[in-house]
Amino acid sequence: MSKKIINITAKLDRFVLKNRMVSAALLAMQQTLPLLAICVYAQLISQLILSPNALFVTLFNWRLRIPATFQLQEMLSLLEVFVLMILAATFTKQYLSIRKVTNTVLPTLTNFLGTYFLFLGKGQTPTYDTSQYLLVILLSFISCESFYFYQKFISRDNPQPFAIRFLIWAGFVLLIDVSLHFAIQRSVVRSALSTLLSNNFFTTFIGLVIVSIVAPLLWWLGIGLPHELINNPSTINAVIKNLDTILTNTNATLPYPTNLYSVYTAFSLFGGVGSTLAISFILLFSVRKKWQHLGMLSLLPSLFNSNQLLYFGLPIFLRPLLLVPMIMTSLLGTLIGYTAIVTHLIKPATLSTPNTTPSSLIGFLGSNDSWSLLITTIIFALSVIIYRPFIAIETSEVSYEK
Repeated sequence: MSKKIINITAKLDRFVLKNRMVSAALLAMQQTLPLLAICVYAQLISQLILSPNALFVTLFNWRLRIPATFQLQEMLSLLEVFVLMILAATFTKQYLSIRKVTNTVLPTLTNFLGTYFLFLGKGQTPTYDTSQYLLVILLSFISCESFYFYQKFISRDNPQPFAIRFLIWAGFVLLIDVSLHFAIQRSVVRSALSTLLSNNFFTTFIGLVIVSIVAPLLWWLGIGLPHELINNPSTINAVIKNLDTILTNTNATLPYPTNLYSVYTAFSLFGGVGSTLAISFILLFSVRKKWQHLGMLSLLPSLFNSNQLLYFGLPIFLRPLLLVPMIMTSLLGTLIGYTAIVTHLIKPATLSTPNTTPSSLIGFLGSNDSWSLLITTIIFALSVIIYRPFIAIETSEVSYEK
């Protein structure tokens, strides 16, 4: 049965890779990987050492006095946007090349600048989450298609690429990006999702299962997730009430022993959404040097819950071959973690931990229960087993490079 699921998923993956937009997007992501690696490691150093609430600063009570910390954070935010700008420009060049468009300078510049206007506000810092890969790819795709048809059906005499009629097209595209910036900035979707996740429904088994399925799906689609689904959600109501109960009476019964923090974050987020730390581990033992290097490059960020390098390096975006194991491992962690807590095999994580604490340690550090480490080890080992046949297919055939 499992072999049949893997074969069906592989066939569907090959079908998706034949799509022009998807193949161009995956190639663009791989070509943007070096710049993304610089961004990810710079962010990691900041989160571990440089920022005032960095992990090592908090754990070891360091008193670092680093000048211009705020300016550093601004620069890192700008670097995140620059990665998306390069992604949009690279996608444009790749996609228009597939469409047999020879002169791609103007649309490439247009989508490069359009991404800048889409994400940056007056203060020159991103006004919302920059992990909106689907939005960037879709807008670039629509821009490319409009340029292709504009050139083919309206400008048949093929004037100079910077002729007035093409500059008018570019101005119209940039105007749309600016308008979308203000529209998205005023969007209440993100805050509504955060409010929704604080609902007590997500302390129940069904609620946690839904999160375990939906979170990998949205991330796979390239849709930015609320903070509660990618980092330490220790500020949600259920966690706060548990902590208050423990501080008031150590032996008191917890009102919400199972919640996003004690179950999903502690057991379903190893290496980021979809428990992708297992992928980095598997790639380390790959036969091909290319995949070994990706495994080594992504391992350290994965240990601290960042899987962007895998997302661009494999890539994961819109790949059915990788969606199936992402959902399976996410569900696996939730089911085992939930069962272990409700059967009192382990204590639930109730103590607050720094945001950048590895998810693989939250179960132990948040509960001071060494049995949580055993559960973590079992889940990770099973995740490796689940991912292994899918990664074996991925590392043996790279259809989008053909």
